[in-house]
Amino acid sequence: MSVDALQSELPLVSFLVPVDGSRVDPRALRRSLDSVTAQTYPKFELCLTIDGTPSNSLARVIPKATDRIRVHARQTPMGRAASLDDGLRVASGQYIALLAPGDELAPNASAVLHHELTYVHDVDLLFTDEDEVDSGRRTRPFYKPGFSPERFRQQMYLGALLVCRRTLAIEVGGFASCIAGAEDYDFALRASEEASRIAHVPQVLYHRATSSGAANNSSAEPVNNDYRQTTMSDGVVQAVQEHLNRTGFAAKPSRNRVDPSVIDLEPDQSQTSSVSIIIPTGGATGPVRGTETRLVTNAIASVVAKSTYEHYEFVVVLDQSSTDSVANEIRAAAEDRPISIVRDSRTFNFSKACNLGATRSSGEVCIFLNDDTEVRSPDWIERLTMYATRYDIGAVGAKLLYGDDRIQQVGIWSRHGHPLHRYVGFGNDHPGNRGSLLTAQNCLAVTGACLAVEKEKFEAVGGFTPIFPLSFNDVDLCLKLSRHGFRTVVDGATTMYHFEAMSRDPSSSQAELQAMHRRWEIVLRADPYDNPNHRTDGVEELPLPSDSLIQFDDRDANNYLGRHWPPLSNVLQC
Repeated sequence: MSVDALQSELPLVSFLVPVDGSRVDPRALRRSLDSVTAQTYPKFELCLTIDGTPSNSLARVIPKATDRIRVHARQTPMGRAASLDDGLRVASGQYIALLAPGDELAPNASAVLHHELTYVHDVDLLFTDEDEVDSGRRTRPFYKPGFSPERFRQQMYLGALLVCRRTLAIEVGGFASCIAGAEDYDFALRASEEASRIAHVPQVLYHRATSSGAANNSSAEPVNNDYRQTTMSDGVVQAVQEHLNRTGFAAKPSRNRVDPSVIDLEPDQSQTSSVSIIIPTGGATGPVRGTETRLVTNAIASVVAKSTYEHYEFVVVLDQSSTDSVANEIRAAAEDRPISIVRDSRTFNFSKACNLGATRSSGEVCIFLNDDTEVRSPDWIERLTMYATRYDIGAVGAKLLYGDDRIQQVGIWSRHGHPLHRYVGFGNDHPGNRGSLLTAQNCLAVTGACLAVEKEKFEAVGGFTPIFPLSFNDVDLCLKLSRHGFRTVVDGATTMYHFEAMSRDPSSSQAELQAMHRRWEIVLRADPYDNPNHRTDGVEELPLPSDSLIQFDDRDANNYLGRHWPPLSNVLQC
């Protein structure tokens, strides 16, 4: 097939540029338009929609219509949503993407998008990394994780360069019905609900204009497309509430007090799922805030004293080192709560002990809890079960803290092929990468120190794998659940203390490490919720040396048509 013939079959992207005729700064619009027409790969369509009569200076900037430039003018101003809907109607591309006046595309954006949309078939939504530009200076790159439905439910982190299949955009009602002040987020939520495949390209292809770079006078349009600033509208909470209603997610949204880009979710208090809290223990003691303490009784007492959820039981699995006096202390700590004490005479194996506890449990949801933990969030059970009882979610974990309130972990990711705890040693008040620790989010795995999962799902994947007696049993369980189509979630708003390694040796054996790599090496090579441009902790957003970055060669973009390069994106099959 010739290059020309292949080009004709490639997907066309229509860039929609909504323009408020009375407020947009002509120089800002010119920068945006120039960034489109300067694309190294010219297969694109520019759809410019003018809302209201433009000023004389703005009219001089507006280009004439051509075969690749469509201009639609509305004399009576109707607002941004109507302008975007006009652009959707006149667009002829297979995909649409939004570009706000003042913002700019990277020169190779069109080439990369066509590369991904060609090699990754049937993509419905695609988003990219981005940064900010002020007077020509690029700053604050945002290296995003792959698509995380849980984080997206609480934050419009997908950003501005959101590419959507045009037929899907029409199917979900376009922009006309969008909530004022939350047009982009509302549209993206509705589109994500119906999308089959969502892809993320880890390249900075979009440059947001800062306030100083977008306008040159007081009447110019303010920059209102920033992922943080968009949530300052009351419409954002409404958009999330309607999304929750459509998807049957029982929670109430509200604005986060720390970061306006984040929407908090309060669990539905009418939830009555029965919960079994399963604690394997040997009855060890250790210092808790300077006092020698029976760890398991401290954990149970904290659950009884601090938890606001009522529908739970304890299942405590005592290993061969435990005595009758320990069992009596445990019963006393549980007070009047239902409790079962199971004796396990075998050599301690965390996986086997948890599986034994699960067989003796009666709850619909199992929460596996280490004996060296302590409740910090009173609504921890409500929050964990809010996610665990979703049909498409498997394991759910919490943010675990050391006794001094430093973070012990917030989920597990894979770095260089090894599972590692995220955010170790950071302060509890650290917001994470662009507010990520203020939300729930998807991750590769969560730790078994506090792990919730519906019993039916747990049994469907065979529970914990006994070949991991001490370490990696939690990672293995999460990956088994993932293989069966269930996402793993860590909720940053649920916090527990974990006095790590007080009751067991935390070191992993070489045999367990080898077993983990034998079973999951391919999965561990690339964490879908990480970004190759991140440094060690995912917080420091500085680029790696250029030879370490994934790059798309745009020096002669058309040449890629004859190359079978693999796609750069990671893809979520919804």
